[in-house]
Amino acid sequence: MNSGWQTIATSIIRVRVPILIVLGLVTFFMFTQRGTETVQAFSQLILTDEDVLEGYEKLQTHFGDDANLVAVSMDADFSSMKLYNGLYDLTRELEETDAVNSVVSLCKLYDIERVDSPGSFKLVPLVQRRPESQEEVDSLTQRLQNLPFYDGFLQNDSARTTLMAISLDPDRMNTDEKVAIVERMQKVVDAFAEEYNVKVRYAGLPILRATFHASIREELVLFLGIAMIITAITLLLFFRSLYTMIFPMLVVGCVIIFSMGLIGLFGFKLNLITGIIPALITVITIPNSVYLITKYHIEFLRTRNKMKSLILVVEKIGIVTVMTNATTAIGFAVLAITEIQPMREFGIVASLSVVAAFFISLLLIPIVFSFLPPPTKGQTKHLQRRGLNVAINLLDVIVLKYRWAVMIIAVILVGISLWGMTLVVPVAYMADDIPQDSDVVSDLKYIENEFNGAFPIEILIDAKKPRQVNKRRNLERLSRLQDSLATYNDISRSISIADFAKFFRQAFFEGGREDYDLPTRNEYNFIADYVRNTQMFQELTFSKNLTDSTFQITRVSASVRDVGSIKMEELVDSLQADLDAIFPPNPDSTKGYTTYITGTTRIFVKANEQLVTNLLQSLALAFFIIAILMGILFRSFRMVIISLIPNLLPLVMVAGIMGFLGIALKPSTALVFGVAFGIAVDDSIHFLARYRLARRLGDPIRKAVSNSFKDTGVSMIYTSLILFAGFVSFTYSNFGGTQALGLLTSMTLGIAMFSNLIFLPVLLITFDQEKRPENFKKFSKIETN
Repeated sequence: MNSGWQTIATSIIRVRVPILIVLGLVTFFMFTQRGTETVQAFSQLILTDEDVLEGYEKLQTHFGDDANLVAVSMDADFSSMKLYNGLYDLTRELEETDAVNSVVSLCKLYDIERVDSPGSFKLVPLVQRRPESQEEVDSLTQRLQNLPFYDGFLQNDSARTTLMAISLDPDRMNTDEKVAIVERMQKVVDAFAEEYNVKVRYAGLPILRATFHASIREELVLFLGIAMIITAITLLLFFRSLYTMIFPMLVVGCVIIFSMGLIGLFGFKLNLITGIIPALITVITIPNSVYLITKYHIEFLRTRNKMKSLILVVEKIGIVTVMTNATTAIGFAVLAITEIQPMREFGIVASLSVVAAFFISLLLIPIVFSFLPPPTKGQTKHLQRRGLNVAINLLDVIVLKYRWAVMIIAVILVGISLWGMTLVVPVAYMADDIPQDSDVVSDLKYIENEFNGAFPIEILIDAKKPRQVNKRRNLERLSRLQDSLATYNDISRSISIADFAKFFRQAFFEGGREDYDLPTRNEYNFIADYVRNTQMFQELTFSKNLTDSTFQITRVSASVRDVGSIKMEELVDSLQADLDAIFPPNPDSTKGYTTYITGTTRIFVKANEQLVTNLLQSLALAFFIIAILMGILFRSFRMVIISLIPNLLPLVMVAGIMGFLGIALKPSTALVFGVAFGIAVDDSIHFLARYRLARRLGDPIRKAVSNSFKDTGVSMIYTSLILFAGFVSFTYSNFGGTQALGLLTSMTLGIAMFSNLIFLPVLLITFDQEKRPENFKKFSKIETN
């Protein structure tokens, strides 16, 4: 026996009461520190792409946040006085609603008038008061038709769908108030819709953010409850004992408190990723208890001494439990190297929670069972369950008699899976994780179809010198750029200071639609004198500044469809080519222009692409670190390869299945591989530990494999089924990312169970050396179940 683990085991039993007191105090402290604040801010998306990051930082510095505009579409004919006045009242009520900064609607528009003394322009509300007759409404409608500045912003081509733009307080939208703010706004609009029988739809980043935020707490409680219920039922079915169901769940409860406490201690906030940690930990923590309890029952049947059996449990599988928890923790810890803050926080908390689960399980299970009566015959009956033993014997026969058939089937499956992997498409959408049949997605698609976009996209032009962007030649360039943007079906009507120049010209000549154009060279100076005495009108730009204070940097604002990361990059490449043709770049000179295609939409999509790359790199790092740990444990390069191959097979197969089913490679699906690999390799460690012990004691390879089946097969099946059932519960989520994590992880672990029970023994019989492995002397001190 290992004297070190024997000392640890004896110490745990000897000082069990003080340990329980300390563990209770520490758990209470972690409970007081638990983190419950939620966040879903795009500012957490940190990029390493310097050009994209530079553009976004310039946008934030000079123009502020672009992610707080809500678009509300209304299917109605507002040319009637009744509906027009209803919209008028709605607009005024929204302006008085808390956290609403401004509203733009058919009833809140402005015209520009020329003022000859002192030579300036002034802003005049198009609607001076609530109309009192149909004639007034008709007159206002006619005046609006005479203002091309508003074309494409507020009504679609048929004028049957009208848009309202609502700007929300950006600072408060980055707090826990965001859900209440959006709900207040929607309550006002919905009351109008019900009163006037108008169909309304919502789109914009605030809607997505509020939807995500509202679901974090809801899903946290839902999946924690589902995971605990499924786990408890599974334990009860396996062990047929309340003791062996209640106390592992007590361990789970302690670990959940630790995980929530870690979130609070680190100052992290709950998001859609960290919000699943409690449910995830519930599922992952149980295998420790299953292995410890199963081994305890085995030892008790052998020794008939409760205390001795509990000490032997820690002695014999202590080091193996260390390794299995280490590999699982590594699968999460490597996520901490990603540049995306939510994923980094998830990796830190999840890995430390696994470490906490190891210590709590190793302490609490032996201590608790030391106070309980010895196991009864009924409580150990699960070890002799006929159906399970028949299944294990069948697996043993397959391995011993049909190993070449297993090898051929494995090769065929790998070949088919590799073909499927070539069909996997790496693509992510802004509304990816929201149910496609939800009102949020249907509203979004409707508004996109009517107005060619609902998410912000920004183009910044840096002229490199102050007071350059308002020069006539640059206004012409901006107008040409907007004409180019108008040819894209996936981009909405844009706005820039060139639109203002045209509007000013129309006002200067007090003309009609035909006068809405850029000033000629001769006209420019006259109109420019008026403009110098005029302040820019944010009311006309949907509360957006279009230039910085020095007129060196300007922006062209538009909306874009949720076209996905692949098409978005194609769109960006095409736009960049247009930009370079219109605003020639010259990065090493004070002449020329520097341009950026940016905005929250671009950042989100780019961050998703980067995150997928980071997660695949994390998988490679996890594979490398786990391989090193396996080498330290088994002291044999051959055994490292044999142990890793059965756990790579499920990853390859699931990747192939993704390709055949059309499941995209995105952050939620890429996350599966590192997490599942770290968990799946645990079964290999348990099986190989028992196998190497049998070989060290003199068993030939085939007998060592059979004995390993008998000793570890039950626990491997139990833990795999618990993990499978636990992750399946995630498919009940309302969000695609959580559903994908649950489905693909459970699928991976299910395949890994058969791979470790069939393919791993086949590899051992085929490639392990027949002679007794003298280079495993250290392993003679390790015994497993």
